[in-house]
Amino acid sequence: MQRFERACIVVALRLREGSATISQKGRRDLAEKGSRRGMEISKLTSRVPIFPLFISVSLLVGWFIPGFYAWTDSDQSRPSPLLWKVPLWSAIAFAAFCVALPWLPIGAKPPSDAPRKPMRFSVRTLLMITAGVAVATALFAKFPLVLSGIACAGAYAYLIWLCVKTPHHRLAASALIGVMILPYAWVVGYDELDRLLPTLAIMIAGMPAFLPAAFLSQMIGQHFQESQWLAFLLTTAELLIGIWMIRLGAKRTIAYLMLVLLISAVGSLGFYMMCIA
Repeated sequence: MQRFERACIVVALRLREGSATISQKGRRDLAEKGSRRGMEISKLTSRVPIFPLFISVSLLVGWFIPGFYAWTDSDQSRPSPLLWKVPLWSAIAFAAFCVALPWLPIGAKPPSDAPRKPMRFSVRTLLMITAGVAVATALFAKFPLVLSGIACAGAYAYLIWLCVKTPHHRLAASALIGVMILPYAWVVGYDELDRLLPTLAIMIAGMPAFLPAAFLSQMIGQHFQESQWLAFLLTTAELLIGIWMIRLGAKRTIAYLMLVLLISAVGSLGFYMMCIA
């Protein structure tokens, strides 16, 4: 009787070990299948040229701004209500896509930048920085257009340095420049381009921030032509934030490129309306 009970216990233990082994194998198989599917989806999305697609879309949007204005049946004195509904719908669609973006298997994380050494500030360095900020503030109050232009040029130069220093960021940086500048592509085929050339020669670097600069100039009670320094400063901020987003990864960069593309497209539409008025 004791032998029979021992045999039953041994059989039960072996059956339990076998079922546990089978369940572990099943879990491993499911995990392997899930990882394979995730790898296949990530490979598929990595083949999609996301950043060149941004450049192409920006060029198409910019080139068809006059056609879009005519399609909405707007005239020089009375813009159509549809004119601003399309950008609003686009903004809602972009926001929905950005909400879903964290769950989308878009691209692999780029190689990390070289680790930076921690900055150490001495009392002398802090005093020099404080003096530099004070001098820059005084000069900015005296010559806002010159200093904002220098800051904007420095931001463009920093973006070029980023492309040279980190080759894996070149496509993203090119897409950033594309979504900022290419929505104004209609200017190339404008009939009265000769009339716009003097203005464009001064404003070309700050054109990406035309719309927010126009709003801010109205808020502070200045004419837009007198507050062009705002466009340069806002463009500088767009570039620096864009470089920061590029360093943080592909998904944040995509979300930021969508925002900049929308701002530049609406600003291009407003600039076209101002030109034909």
